[in-house]
Amino acid sequence: MRSACIIAALVAVAAAAPAPSPQLIDIDGVEAAPDPVLVSAPLDVTTDKPLKKRDATLTKRDGNCAPQPAGSGPVPTPDTADAFTSSSVLQTIAQNAPTPDGYSLVFQNKDGSLSASKYMGLHTLTAFDTLQCASLCDQANDCEAFNMYIERDPSVDPNANDCPNPPSLTNYKCTLWGAPVSVEEANNKGQWRDSFHVVITGSNAYNKATPPDPIDGFTGPTELGGAINAPLDNGKNTYMGYKYFPFSQTQGYTPSTCATSCKAQTAYNSRHPNADGTYQTCSFFNAYVLSQNAIPQGLYCSLYSKTWAPSYATNHGQYRGSDRYTVSRSYSYSLAQ
Repeated sequence: MRSACIIAALVAVAAAAPAPSPQLIDIDGVEAAPDPVLVSAPLDVTTDKPLKKRDATLTKRDGNCAPQPAGSGPVPTPDTADAFTSSSVLQTIAQNAPTPDGYSLVFQNKDGSLSASKYMGLHTLTAFDTLQCASLCDQANDCEAFNMYIERDPSVDPNANDCPNPPSLTNYKCTLWGAPVSVEEANNKGQWRDSFHVVITGSNAYNKATPPDPIDGFTGPTELGGAINAPLDNGKNTYMGYKYFPFSQTQGYTPSTCATSCKAQTAYNSRHPNADGTYQTCSFFNAYVLSQNAIPQGLYCSLYSKTWAPSYATNHGQYRGSDRYTVSRSYSYSLAQ
């Protein structure tokens, strides 16, 4: 895919792409779009809210040995990074954590936190409480996933001369995400702060399994087993093309984005009618997450002039060479009459 410096909005406002026949995933179009933006939650902080733009002039500073907020978890003996990541006590905590209702387990007990799309913030909890983390996700608009993990942090702010490798403390971290996540994204392994090694263990992630929200002016959502692949309707092609939105800090899994595209396509068609004055109205769309090699890439919106039943959701993915493209979180909406 091209560099993420290409403005994603250009992908969204263009006229809908020509219809492949049948409605296969337009891999060429997807690969021409910007890459998804992957973000890691900061390490060694107790709370964090994502910034739309960070100050590139900031430089890393050394610490001042100031005491840090007390941790809530046990500290392994000996107090080393290796003992932390191999601690059976900490791993058992993660393995015994319940999967909250309305969520599905993505991975469990990994040694890395997420580097994923649409980071929505970090919370430090007093226990490895997946139910509380899920509640925080439920309270956050458009939250689609969360990551609960155990982090080894310094007890004081490390300084190269006065406290380069202080005793550790153990924190329970909860991060929220606005796009589905995958095990392939569990690759934030930690960092060094002077001679202190921040590491992670017991990392669990969960994707929301409940349907997306209703959308004003549309009926649905209707859950689909794949992407819609509609036949001709009495010789007429009802497929109106697609819009693709790569995941980023401003774009998550939001089917309402597809609804906006559907209405915008109708408006565009009305301004550019056929010679006889007729034009296609977008009355149905299919919103789903497109993943490449199991890593979520973006929101794919297929637009139609007719409502199609779930039995037509027969496109479950495609291959391009060794790359596998798959469909998930597929739902349809119909324009309300």
